[in-house]
Amino acid sequence: MTFGLLIRELKTRFGSYRLGYAWALLDPLLMIGAFSLIFGMRNHSGFGGAPAPLFITAGYLPFIFFKNVVSKLQSAVNANKGLFCYRQVTPFATFIARFILEAIIGMVVWCILVLGLLWFGFDAIPNNPLQVVVLYLILMLFSFSLGMVFCVVSNLFQEANKFLSLIMMPLMFVSCVMYPLATIPAHYQHWFLWNPLVHAVELIRSGWLAGYVSPNVSWAYLLGVTLVLLTFAMSCYRLSQRRLIAS
Repeated sequence: MTFGLLIRELKTRFGSYRLGYAWALLDPLLMIGAFSLIFGMRNHSGFGGAPAPLFITAGYLPFIFFKNVVSKLQSAVNANKGLFCYRQVTPFATFIARFILEAIIGMVVWCILVLGLLWFGFDAIPNNPLQVVVLYLILMLFSFSLGMVFCVVSNLFQEANKFLSLIMMPLMFVSCVMYPLATIPAHYQHWFLWNPLVHAVELIRSGWLAGYVSPNVSWAYLLGVTLVLLTFAMSCYRLSQRRLIAS
């Protein structure tokens, strides 16, 4: 059943675009290219010693994955509510299908962009691949959990749909996607460190870029917030499952 939902999501998401599946690559490619041109005039010291395209790729790819997973899971129930007349189809199955699709797309896009950076002469191979993989897994759990919570909340309050679209752009600029945490004045950094995405992005960069160090971020904080959010999301789903189906 999950595989069938996955195929349906593939056709639904990309079937209406002329560029088809290529749009999954063009979206981050255009953003990374644009910001690399905008910030490319800065020297390497402004990006923790890394070239601008590599630095921005290391930060933007985790964020775009987070954004896509949360937004797609939030609308999973409304997009598939006609299928809930079949007992085999549950809201959780639609969450899993959309999450798997985003994970596959994210992996393919990551590999293509890394190969592209290598082609242009950048040292794009992660310095610590195990750290990068583990952090992406934690980010996957965090994104999945938050997406479920937004889905339940938006089913109760329709205004939540608008709220999510409004906060994503500001969230990108307060998550250290385009700049290192170290460039923020020390007396303001503690405000940014409340944001789990700052920890995820900075830790992924420190595992990807050789010599990049971000001493104020914490594995324990990121993992702790993720586990608490996952528990809360599963509880919300358990309590709201019938309501989601009835909607």
